Amino acid sequence: MSLRVLSLGLLLLVSVVAGCGMSGEAPVRVVPPAPDAKETLQQIVSTGNLKAMKSQLYQEIESMREAKPEKTEELMADFQKLIAEKDQSQVKALAQEMADKL
Repeated sequence: MSLRVLSLGLLLLVSVVAGCGMSGEAPVRVVPPAPDAKETLQQIVSTGNLKAMKSQLYQEIESMREAKPEKTEELMADFQKLIAEKDQSQVKALAQEMADKL
């Protein structure tokens, strides 16, 4: 009889453990929000490194087009001036002006 109880207990334990991971829900994947153009511009202001952030900034400004078309056009014109600038202090100043518009 004790073997029968032990077997039943083992079967019950295996069933419980196997059932714990078998829920029908998929795990929730948390995706952090993408940085916005203002954050990127602030990074450029602090570092002066436009080269590393140029394409990211372009994409962030472009993503605003549907919601704010006029603001996007203004920022794209500023972006063209920003990428043409060679002087790091001017890059920082132009980036700050752009950030202030957001």
